[in-house]
Amino acid sequence: MKQAIYLFFLSIMCLSFSACKKYEVGYEGKAMFSSYTLETSSNPDLAKQVKGVIEGNSVYIRVPNSVNLKQAIASFTVADQSIVYIGNNVQQSGITPVDLSDTVEYRVATPTDMSMANVYALRNAAIVSFGFYAEDNEDLLFKNYIGTFNGLKIQVNLPVDADVSKLVARFVTTDGAVVKVGGVIQTSSQSINNFTTDVTYQVTDIETTVPEEFVVSVGRLTAPEWIDILSDNIAAYTVGEISLAINPVSNNPVIIFSRTAADGDGTRKAVVASYNGSSWGTIGDSQGISFGRVDAVGIAIDDSGVLYASYKDYNTLGDSVQYASVQKYSNDKWSFLIRPQSTAQRVNYLHIATTQSGMPVIGYAAARAEGGVANRSTQSALFINNSWSLRSIDASPATLYTRIRKGRDNKLYYAVMDGISTTRKPTIYRLNETSLNWEVVGTAMVSPDASVVGAAVMDVDASESGEVYLVFQSQATTNKMSYVMRYNGTSWRQIGDAISHTATSNSQRDNIALALHPNGTLYFAHGDANGLKVQTFNNDTQNWNPATTLQTGVPDKITMRISEEGIPYIATVTDAKIKVFKYDIP
Repeated sequence: MKQAIYLFFLSIMCLSFSACKKYEVGYEGKAMFSSYTLETSSNPDLAKQVKGVIEGNSVYIRVPNSVNLKQAIASFTVADQSIVYIGNNVQQSGITPVDLSDTVEYRVATPTDMSMANVYALRNAAIVSFGFYAEDNEDLLFKNYIGTFNGLKIQVNLPVDADVSKLVARFVTTDGAVVKVGGVIQTSSQSINNFTTDVTYQVTDIETTVPEEFVVSVGRLTAPEWIDILSDNIAAYTVGEISLAINPVSNNPVIIFSRTAADGDGTRKAVVASYNGSSWGTIGDSQGISFGRVDAVGIAIDDSGVLYASYKDYNTLGDSVQYASVQKYSNDKWSFLIRPQSTAQRVNYLHIATTQSGMPVIGYAAARAEGGVANRSTQSALFINNSWSLRSIDASPATLYTRIRKGRDNKLYYAVMDGISTTRKPTIYRLNETSLNWEVVGTAMVSPDASVVGAAVMDVDASESGEVYLVFQSQATTNKMSYVMRYNGTSWRQIGDAISHTATSNSQRDNIALALHPNGTLYFAHGDANGLKVQTFNNDTQNWNPATTLQTGVPDKITMRISEEGIPYIATVTDAKIKVFKYDIP
């Protein structure tokens, strides 16, 4: 008991007074480590004992990768009656965890001596990070998936539908390490392996006698689901129309919607909101970025993340009511391109997109015979040198509907529905960014059969290789049919069966949407009296997979976009309320 009290006061005195003498390790063979090891009994994943090498006041130890370097438990022997410290904390041999990821300074005290010793841990040749990256696995993965380490075991969980038979891994090793699989040297971001079963990576360096074997296991994530991601602050709005775009910088959705007369102060303004991955917030004034009432809202985002909002503007500015206004968001504020209502004609069926170079382009049908164009003629305007440059399209003497869209090939496509009731069919145009003229894709008046008469809704998208897809709806009022057409570079052909809809009325607009996944899968969203549904095209059966119902409420104004990470988003209006769905792993 007296001895314990003595040791206690000795340690307090040595901490309190700088006059305590410091002796080098090995001084008179007293205050020093005589051994420093890692034992299997204290480190369960360790295969065999590891001995440190003691040289003067330094200890060198090579730590196997099966040991957590930050939570290693060292065993040591010291002279009788010695107390071992790190800082002011007493260390117990074989019990106290120590962080060996950096140099560890120990203090060893006896009744007559105190010495300092540094422990230098060197990790065995190791893989220090591992994952599968979308950039290395084009068309297989659309997000990055990072492995988790448990000693020599690496676990990476991938989507249930990911092909794991030919994956490229990206990894980082300790300096000088060589990595092999089955005797074949591996190169990060290049070597391909089959991960349907565990893959063993053997890691060596110049000092290794036995390779460290890291075992990579690929698990499967929960199957993705359609999830309603709208937050209460945005769900509270009462709205008439909505449009959605994906910010290519963040891969998150941005929406624009028009409030109804029943919402807020009744001014029916346009509001823009963005999603940050967990919640929604408005961009600009939460009451609206327009002066007053709007229709035909649209949103476009260029490749650098600059936002453009367009709408049919009912604000009274002289005789300019119902012309298009376009605003740009930069430096944390919205500002008009040129001025409010700057188009040469009143507009109907207004849409907006940006070219690969970032130029805003709007498409619309002229609502009046003015500005040198005919009533209901198909028009577009390109924002060149800070002014709108008009590009008329000789599509039809009467345009029923228009839609402009950037495809996955970064080209702009313009879908125009002919307005003559007996010949009503869509034509698709593509913008030539050299001549800045619209050119017909394939043949005009696309249809699976001459007898099919189109309605006022359609959508278009294009693959990275330039295959163009079009969906349009037939004119029947109670049992509408949707036809999906594909242009393969030479001709238009219907793909899959026509899809039937039970319509609630003939006045529904924008209740179909089309989008291509980065992996080439075609998604088709549609709404009718039975709710909102999504189907994908099965290339094996050359027909549509069974539909998934997202909601039973009747949707309208459907927009669907898919991010470069492979996440589909759908925005719609149901009972004057916004709905935004995300197809992702919950």
